[in-house]
Amino acid sequence: MLDEVSITRQLQREEKFSPPFCPESSCINHLKERISGKFWIRIGWKELKRFPYISQRFQCKACETTFSASVFRLDYRQKVWGQNCEIFRLHRLGVSKRETAREIGHSERLVRTRLRNMARWAELKNFQLTEELKIEEAIVYDGLENFAFSQYDPNNINHAVGKDSLFIYDYNFAPLNRKGRMSPGQVTRKAELEEEHGKYPVDAIRSSTKRLFERLLGRCKNSLTLYTDRHYQYRKAVEIDLAEKPIQHFKVSSKIHRNFRNHLFAVNNIDLQVRHNLAPFKRETIAFSKHEIAMLDSFTLNAVYRNYMRPKFWGTHRSDPECSKKSPGMELAITKKILSFDDFFAERVFPTQVTLNEDAKARYNRQMPTSRREIALAPAI
Repeated sequence: MLDEVSITRQLQREEKFSPPFCPESSCINHLKERISGKFWIRIGWKELKRFPYISQRFQCKACETTFSASVFRLDYRQKVWGQNCEIFRLHRLGVSKRETAREIGHSERLVRTRLRNMARWAELKNFQLTEELKIEEAIVYDGLENFAFSQYDPNNINHAVGKDSLFIYDYNFAPLNRKGRMSPGQVTRKAELEEEHGKYPVDAIRSSTKRLFERLLGRCKNSLTLYTDRHYQYRKAVEIDLAEKPIQHFKVSSKIHRNFRNHLFAVNNIDLQVRHNLAPFKRETIAFSKHEIAMLDSFTLNAVYRNYMRPKFWGTHRSDPECSKKSPGMELAITKKILSFDDFFAERVFPTQVTLNEDAKARYNRQMPTSRREIALAPAI
């Protein structure tokens, strides 16, 4: 009886659903701003092998493309109904992919595929929401150091965070060469890898920092106010590469106590939460990412969760009594409420509807030129 009731409710939702745009990228009705009036007609139902077993079909009046309601949803082309919200919840709580698979009673491959698709959808949705966003606050910038596949492949995820809003505006990736004390065997293995693949670029942090700062400058009305630690690569990017740009650069010692009075608190807090909550970023973990894109997928999902799906802080603070009621996205008037999982993933965004920067485009297309291992390309979604 419960199954019959849930099927009935889902079919009622299907009957009420109105396509927001045509999924055919070459159609005049693909972009919402070009649509005038009702552009579609209903053309019956299609049988499915999974819940809810039938799906409403539509046809575009302009290009005559036929499509179903599921093309706009996160469960598009998924053989198992649901589970996305639970997979996302367990992921942000630091549960590994294998343990998540055991919890939901499905394969690890299903969990991995769902997280990959969610990260790609989140990338596009975030760019759609921030398309017109201008920066009107100081930016705190730092790199979160981690490794992918092995400790011979360390890296930095450089991220720019609003000093007051705690909104993650932008981030990118910089591969690093292993440093520090190593055993004789580790030195030999490092030399073998560098002989086979070559060294990672020694100025990767500087070049990725320059790209990111240039994008931030494009969002600023006047000058960019920037807080970083005293990393020499950041100084070179600002003082040499971007010397003619209007940047106010404040350098803060990383040895200062990391409480809320620290000017780097916004980025330190996010790094702390990432280490605490995400399995691939924990110290000495066996749940490390197997390649760089998988690690960036985890960071992407955490970024959209922090930006839109949770308050700035769970508790109140005398400096900001409303901090437990507003998300960073609400602080910047991007959204009107703290979004749930279903709110954020309610409607699909196509890559032809947004303009991604070069780093985001590489993440979406799963491209990492400096990677020492092959990264499987994802099918079109």
